[in-house]
Amino acid sequence: MEDASEVVKLARTLVEIPSETGREGRVATEMAEQLESRGWKVTRQPLPGAPAGEARFNVLATASDRAPRLVLTTHLDTVPPAIEFREDAEYLYGRGTCDAKGILASMWIAAERLREEGHKDVALLGVVGEETDSIGAKRVTEILPKADWIIDGEPTELGLVSAAKGVYLFRAEVAGVAAHSAYPERGESAIHELLRSLGRLLSESLPSEDRFGPTTVNVGRIEGGVAANVVAPHAAAEVIIRLGAPRASIIPIVHELLGPKVRIEVRSESEPISMHVPAGFSGSPVAFGSDVPYLARIGTPLLVGPGSIFDAHTDGEKVKKADLEAAVELYVDLGRRLLGEEKE
Repeated sequence: MEDASEVVKLARTLVEIPSETGREGRVATEMAEQLESRGWKVTRQPLPGAPAGEARFNVLATASDRAPRLVLTTHLDTVPPAIEFREDAEYLYGRGTCDAKGILASMWIAAERLREEGHKDVALLGVVGEETDSIGAKRVTEILPKADWIIDGEPTELGLVSAAKGVYLFRAEVAGVAAHSAYPERGESAIHELLRSLGRLLSESLPSEDRFGPTTVNVGRIEGGVAANVVAPHAAAEVIIRLGAPRASIIPIVHELLGPKVRIEVRSESEPISMHVPAGFSGSPVAFGSDVPYLARIGTPLLVGPGSIFDAHTDGEKVKKADLEAAVELYVDLGRRLLGEEKE
């Protein structure tokens, strides 16, 4: 495939470097060193969570010493497991092709073009940890306190996003009393109590707003107990709620439905958020999460990228080469428009 375009070649290079969450060091180093060699001013922001002997850091590349007004950003980490890169005439396949190294490649080439056109207030940002705790986006204000505009990249099939649901991710735990299963009255089953609590939560219609869509609940993991002939002394579940309305209108209901015997450990939470859609573009809401709730502290957010969210996190993850090229043109167009505007 020697006739591949610049963005496809760059995407290929990035995807071929494994970077599961926590192990982003190699791809971050590749990004930082390449951008430095091209004359960008690069800042590395070390972050915790890497295995012993490995580095983990955000990468911020600015076109000049001037504070950036526009930041093109996406995440460097991928979900497991690794999927070997391959390609054909139409698609790139493999982990990270659409979520989100293909996006990074498109943003990278677009940022280069904007800089070549004389825009000295543009920046490119790669963050770590989006697939788990968004630590990179949460900590990036330490090196980038503000900008006018933030374009975050996620696979949206090149359509701008008008709004995204919030997230309430938690672990629910119940403590019981062990007993012989022949005499259940002598114990208290943590599993039974957890199942009753989750049943109440799943059967309830939680508040939502039209602009965000319905609030949904997913019990992704359940564990507990000792054996079939033992009343379970412990049980736990991992639950994610996609919030279609502000947290304050939903979380008290969730806690009431689960009841006082369930201990809740919150792992991540964010409000639903509206995003900027420039004049002349249409936007639609999405249900998936992103780093936007944390990046919005820096500047007015937009969310758009090539690829489909339905391919992300799957064994068949892929992205069209033509969509990577179209994304470059879209990011350049958006950049020109936004850099010609004052922040709202």
